[in-house]
Amino acid sequence: MCGGAACTSQISIAVFIEYGNGSYDTYNNFSNAASVHGDGDIWHLGGGILGRMDFMNNAYAEGSFRMGGVKNKYSNADLVGAGGTIAQYKSSSVYSGLHLGTGYILNVNEKGSFDFYGKYFWSRQGGDSLTLSTGDPVDFKAANSHRVRLGGRYSHNFDTAISFYGGAAFEYEFDGKAKATTNGFDIDAPSLKGSTGIGELGLIFTPSTSLPMFIDLGVQGYVGQRRGVTGSLQIKFEF
Repeated sequence: MCGGAACTSQISIAVFIEYGNGSYDTYNNFSNAASVHGDGDIWHLGGGILGRMDFMNNAYAEGSFRMGGVKNKYSNADLVGAGGTIAQYKSSSVYSGLHLGTGYILNVNEKGSFDFYGKYFWSRQGGDSLTLSTGDPVDFKAANSHRVRLGGRYSHNFDTAISFYGGAAFEYEFDGKAKATTNGFDIDAPSLKGSTGIGELGLIFTPSTSLPMFIDLGVQGYVGQRRGVTGSLQIKFEF
């Protein structure tokens, strides 16, 4: 065993810019009315800072903080106001979040390794007050999310230019309820509380051995409380 500063092999600090967009569908059922279907688009832009400490015994600890803005555009052709106006709105708010994690890397051979990790995520999306196209006021409350994730990832280096990774994780959401009111009355709040299974596959490219740049292209699938597929593209520079 090693102890104290002798266990520390490397400390890394990075700043990053992030952008994302996606689409979603909503379905609501009522006991005395027909079901309604809505859809929307959402996108965000922000940045943050990431820190990681790698130890001599192949363990590591990491953390990050991020902040930015998110915009949401929603419409529902099944909800119609006076004069045949379709219910729709646009909203914007500020988001922030942090994560803390620790893990252990098990080297299988010179080219392959397993990363076993545990992570905690907190995020907050600010509220917004707006008026629907139908004239109804809506007040969205700030939403907080608390999640823990346990998982593993296998990485394999084919050569100096390309590597592959695949992994799976279990995630549990403790909160994640989005509350809103209209005309002083509460709107039924959707919640993401519960368990989600996550699978991921990806490739990491190194265009040049003389340029400290890495391109990470990945896809993630979700089953359980959260369902869907996302894609990701990360470009990293190391100095």
